[in-house]
Amino acid sequence: MTDDDNINLDKIRLVSQCNFCGKTKEQVYKIIVAEGVGICDECIDLCSKVLTDEKAKQWSKDLEPKTAKEIVAFLDETVVGQQKAKRHMAVGVVNHYKRLMYDTQGTIEKNNQLVIGPTGSGKTFMAKQIAKFLDVPIVIADATSLTESGYVGDDVESIISSLLLKTDYNVARAEQGIVFLDEIDKIGRKGENVSITRDVSGEGVQQALLKLVEGTTVRVAPQGGRKHPQQEMIEVDTSKILFIGSGAFVGMESQKSNTIGFGNNNNGRNKLISSELIDFGMIPEFIGRFPVIVQTQELTKSELKEILADIDNNLIDQTRFYFDLDNVSLIFSEKALDKIVDIALQYKVGARALKGILENTLLEYYYELDQLKGKEVIINETDVQEA
Repeated sequence: MTDDDNINLDKIRLVSQCNFCGKTKEQVYKIIVAEGVGICDECIDLCSKVLTDEKAKQWSKDLEPKTAKEIVAFLDETVVGQQKAKRHMAVGVVNHYKRLMYDTQGTIEKNNQLVIGPTGSGKTFMAKQIAKFLDVPIVIADATSLTESGYVGDDVESIISSLLLKTDYNVARAEQGIVFLDEIDKIGRKGENVSITRDVSGEGVQQALLKLVEGTTVRVAPQGGRKHPQQEMIEVDTSKILFIGSGAFVGMESQKSNTIGFGNNNNGRNKLISSELIDFGMIPEFIGRFPVIVQTQELTKSELKEILADIDNNLIDQTRFYFDLDNVSLIFSEKALDKIVDIALQYKVGARALKGILENTLLEYYYELDQLKGKEVIINETDVQEA
């Protein structure tokens, strides 16, 4: 047997097992061979996970810090009004990510935000737009669906599961995400009312959220499965996640009219302070986890009209999309736009009312679109219908 034959035999022996873990082809699904070297599918999966984690860490290092002015400029393209709230949120978000990138010793405390304002004033939308601009994952969680452990409902840790799902279980990227806790005012203490299936008092949910919001290591079942003792869990550090609470806190303005008021501009004296939030039913420990308090204002008539017809991707342009598909020209008169806004103001739900009024006004035109091809549809004041 020649030396070349010995080399070929060595190659045959090499490909019969994985050169990385030593498992034979009978022990694994597949061994991939190149230049006489074999690697099994299990080692490929492991390498893929290592590379994914390293890329995620590099993503963190390479993330260019944005300025508050850049964020506000981006928000100005699609969010009408709320100039003070935009700046407040932008500064808080910028500082949060600076902390993640440069506070290697972990000495700077996390500044979660609490955004308070009327329904339809853009609280959720601003958070979504900020996450879009920064290219970070965001999860919108309804606080009213959460319960403390042991009750029927969504466990608070399900929020982190949702964030992981958004990032395809990339832990490093999930830890740089934003959790938006909507309807946070609905978990205020409501008295001694107790249920065996739901923590209706709200205090238990606030208690359950305390460590999550402040920062703790949460062990989450992979792929959203249920936990069991033998299962390998995914650990997520929530101290790196920015939590933004949001609520309308309806009625709180009546508790101290000299300091609270979403609609009045009382020389800046209408600041929300912790005592009023506690009076509303929030426990002090929970409020303490949200040191940055942002207030949005009720939208004015001119601002609602801008949302309806003027800003980028306004509601009228969104509506025209469907008419354009059938080559139908959709035109609104100025009086029609004014009437839509006037009706929306009566509903007192901010920009949310506009869409419903539009849909109801255009219902019959939508229904007859196939008969309107190539024609022009003009909506006048008398055509506008309430939602």
